[in-house]
Amino acid sequence: MAASSIAIVLLYRETASAERALDAMPLLLASVGLAGWFGGVGPGLVAVLMASLAYDYYFIPPPDMWNLSAKDVPSLIVVVLSGLFFCWVGVARRRAEDTLKEARDGLEVAVAQRTAELTGVNKQLRVEISERRQTEQALAQLAGKLIGAQEDERSRIGRELHDHVSQRLGLLAIKIDQLRMTSGAGVRASLDELRQETSEITEDIHAMSHRLHSSMLDHLGVVPALQRLVSECSQRFTIPIAFTHGPMNAIPPEIALCLFRIAEEGLANVAKHSRATSARVDLASDGDGIRLTVADEGVGFDPALFEAKPGLGFVSMRERLRLVHGNMQVRSVPSEGTTIEAWVPVHWTT
Repeated sequence: MAASSIAIVLLYRETASAERALDAMPLLLASVGLAGWFGGVGPGLVAVLMASLAYDYYFIPPPDMWNLSAKDVPSLIVVVLSGLFFCWVGVARRRAEDTLKEARDGLEVAVAQRTAELTGVNKQLRVEISERRQTEQALAQLAGKLIGAQEDERSRIGRELHDHVSQRLGLLAIKIDQLRMTSGAGVRASLDELRQETSEITEDIHAMSHRLHSSMLDHLGVVPALQRLVSECSQRFTIPIAFTHGPMNAIPPEIALCLFRIAEEGLANVAKHSRATSARVDLASDGDGIRLTVADEGVGFDPALFEAKPGLGFVSMRERLRLVHGNMQVRSVPSEGTTIEAWVPVHWTT
C-alpha cells in the first residue's frame, strides 16, 4: 500500500508538465497519511521513508540524483517531520475508526442481547396479560353468578315472607279476632293490643318482602317500582325525596332490576352518609339508553379518596352496570353534595 501510493504520486510527477511537477509534493504527504490511515503504523512509516527518499531524489535540485548538501538537510527534515505528522494523523484516524467499529460491534451485540431479553420479557408479559384477562373474565362471570344467585335468593325469601309468613300472621290475626269476640272486657283490651302488634308485624313483613324483591317491578315496571321505593325511603329516612321521570317504554327485566338496585343503594347512601335535607331521583331516556340520577345536597366527599377506596355499595353498583354493559359517574364536592349518574344501553320494546 505504501509503495503503491508513493509510486502513483511519482508517476503523476513524471507525466505532469514542468509547471505542475511541484504539485506532487502535497500529494506525496497525502499518500503518507493514506498509508497510515488504511495500513496502520508499519505501512505509514514505510511510506514516510519512501517519501523522504523520493524527495531527496526527485525534488532536491539537481533532480534525479542522490547528492545531498548541508543546505538541503533542513528541508529534508521538514519533509520527514511532515511525513511523520501525516502518518500519525492517518494512524490516529485508523485507530479511531477501529475503536468506533469495536464500540459499534459491542453495541450491536448488546442491542441483540437486550432485544432477546426484551423479546422474552414481552412474551412473558403477553402470557401474564392473557392469564390476567382469563382471570378477570372468570371473576366477572363469578360476580355475575353471585349477583344472580343473590337476586334469586332475595326473591325466594321475599316470596316466602309474603306468601307463607304473611298468611300465617293473617291466620293469627283471625284467631285473635275470634278469641276477642268470646272474651271478657279485661282480656279484650290485651287482645286488641296483640292484634295491633300483629298488624304492625305484618306490615313490616310486607315492607321487608318488597325490599328484598319488588313484585311491583316484575308486574308494573321500573317507574312504579321506583315511585314506591322513593316514597318508602322518604318515610323511613324522614328525608324529602323528589322523583321525576320522562316518557318510558318497556325495558328488559334485567335492566329494570339493575336500575332499581342502583337507586336503592344510592338512596341508602344518602341516608347513611350525606346528612342531606333533601334528595332527588330522576329517570329519563337518553339517546339509545336510559339514565338514572340520584342526587343530594349533603356534605359530599373527596372524589380522590373515593377512587382510591370505593365503598362496597359503589363496587356493587358498578358490577351490576358492567353486567348490562352500562357505566356510572360519581361527582361530588365537599359541602356541596353528591350526584350519581348511571347509564344503560337499552333496546326499546313497545
